Amino acid sequence: MNRKDMIQMIVVIAVLVVGFFLAQRFLFPAPKAPPVKTDNAPVNEPPANRPEPPKVTDTTPSTEVTSKPTAAEEARGFKPISRDKAAVHKLANEHLTAEISERGAVLQRLVYVDAQGNTVYLHTPDNPEDEPGKPLELLHPLDEAPDLSPLGLVLDKNDLWRNTSRWELDETAPQPEKGSSLTFRFPPRANGAESDGTVLYKTVTLLPDSYRLDISVRVENTGDKPVEKVVGLWGPVGMTNDSARNSADHTRVAIYASTDSKRFVQFKDKPPVRSIPKEIKSFNEDLEEEGLETNEWVDARRLDDVDQTDRFLVVHGFRTQYFLAFIAADPENRDQRWSGQVLPLKNTDQHAAVSLIAPKLTVPAKESAAVNMRFYAGPRDKALLEAAWMANPPADEDIKVQWNELATSGFFDVIATPLIWLLGLLTSLVGPGFAIILLTLMVRFGLSPLSYRGQKSMATYTAKMKIVKPKLDAIKEKYEGRKDQQSQLKMLTETRAAMKEQNVGMLPLGGCLPMLIQLPIFIGLYRAFGNAFFLRQAEFLWIHDLSLPDATIPFSTYIGEGWLSFLAHNGWLTINLLPILWIVLSVLQFKLQPKSDDPQQAAMQKNMAFVFPLMGLMFYGFASGFSFYFIISSLYSIAESKLVKRSLIKQGVMPDPKLKPKVDEASKPDYHGAS
Repeated sequence: MNRKDMIQMIVVIAVLVVGFFLAQRFLFPAPKAPPVKTDNAPVNEPPANRPEPPKVTDTTPSTEVTSKPTAAEEARGFKPISRDKAAVHKLANEHLTAEISERGAVLQRLVYVDAQGNTVYLHTPDNPEDEPGKPLELLHPLDEAPDLSPLGLVLDKNDLWRNTSRWELDETAPQPEKGSSLTFRFPPRANGAESDGTVLYKTVTLLPDSYRLDISVRVENTGDKPVEKVVGLWGPVGMTNDSARNSADHTRVAIYASTDSKRFVQFKDKPPVRSIPKEIKSFNEDLEEEGLETNEWVDARRLDDVDQTDRFLVVHGFRTQYFLAFIAADPENRDQRWSGQVLPLKNTDQHAAVSLIAPKLTVPAKESAAVNMRFYAGPRDKALLEAAWMANPPADEDIKVQWNELATSGFFDVIATPLIWLLGLLTSLVGPGFAIILLTLMVRFGLSPLSYRGQKSMATYTAKMKIVKPKLDAIKEKYEGRKDQQSQLKMLTETRAAMKEQNVGMLPLGGCLPMLIQLPIFIGLYRAFGNAFFLRQAEFLWIHDLSLPDATIPFSTYIGEGWLSFLAHNGWLTINLLPILWIVLSVLQFKLQPKSDDPQQAAMQKNMAFVFPLMGLMFYGFASGFSFYFIISSLYSIAESKLVKRSLIKQGVMPDPKLKPKVDEASKPDYHGAS
């Protein structure tokens, strides 16, 4: 591409950017909405606050305790109460509010509302046509598990009673230097200690400017003999699958490390939550055949097929498209063999629960010992995960076990990560919509030299094939009907000689090279648009969420999970103009391409004519930002093709279609006869 054409291309880019800027500025101004406030601003003080009881019907699946504690057990504090009769205490910072119930000292609810009552993240509706309007509750009570909540104890056979009985708030417990905390005691002081002489203290600390909770379970031994305890906690129990309900991205996640080598980390992101009951059913069938006892839960190592004895669990939780909720071992005390359990909730394949269990804890007489864990509930973002990690692994570790692996984008993370970083940088400078435009233009402009060489190679090949084609047709006609091996070899030899005479090889790779290079970029972009948190609920022009289908025309209908579900989002079929425009531009782009006289090349062009329209149909229900990228890319391709064609005509590589071929006077037909 010569200098003049390069300048013209830059002008085209500038016109596109200015045009979209003016449209965004004057046609679609951003609305100035006041921050959403909740009815009651959360505070970090522990006054009792009674929440509304969960809606429970007679047909609601239940895991309620069926047997009642004895009088002696009630005297030791084992006296289950209902959720609506338990006081709730709040911890809040700049990002979230955590409601801690005295019923089991568990995390009852986690909502993205800050300490002043302002909404931080809104819940994304299932229907892309609807705009978000309420705060996002990542964790909340589930009817399927009325007696199971995050941070519930995994200790012994009395867990169901212990996690549903009242824990006493210890108002004398010291507060941390950073953040705020709540400390609960079981049994309450009036009930003394448990039968083995132990008293449990559970402290929940919310750090400032973070999505992290620190949990400490301290076992105080008031007896005269040492006590051994295996202390565990439930991590997330169910999770709101914001933005992409029932998707494969609603996945259980786990990270394993190695005590012996201090060099190993293994990330597991399977199975999807809806597949967990099937996995456990399969395990139980195997156990029944062996005559062994079956359980409703499964060990995490077995589910992940981790058979090495030195591997141990350090992170256990769930991941949705944009959010994470998990419980993690204390990274400051790494050399321990942690384990975990996976429990599908009854009568649903949309929710499950996971636990993390510490190694055996020995508590000497008249002393105490503690198990520390961490709980993260926030965006699936590498920077935020790194900030919440705040741990210094030993210096001799080659592979650092960190939480940011949970934000990976899969196999193509090596491509998606720099694209997400670049898209995030551009978003911080010019906003999400213009960031997509600039990213598109940068990618396509970087590929322009290859595209130019490819088009020039194809044009040269086409011109030479027009010269050699009559000879090839004559050779084909000469050997028509002769199928013996000797005749076929002679035909191949003469064909090669005719093509060599005009210096024509096989179909040049240069014409396909830009497309081949764009393929991994395309997959990386697919991953990037599916995981870039800053695109969630980002507005541009008339689009209220670049991470959802554009739903331009106000019409939607629920079609569920049938054979047309690939056209819908969460089962909702909307009228999306961006993928339709993408298909139209793809067809127009194909029409503008010069048609080849070579049958092989013509067949390839014909096949490629269906690729992008088919892709537009496949991604009809995908993020509008993704469609927007390909619309800008198609506009760029059309402009680029015209400029490249003009350059090749000037170089004499392609014939000028405006110039009609001259016809000799002698060859003109005599319409009027001789005079």
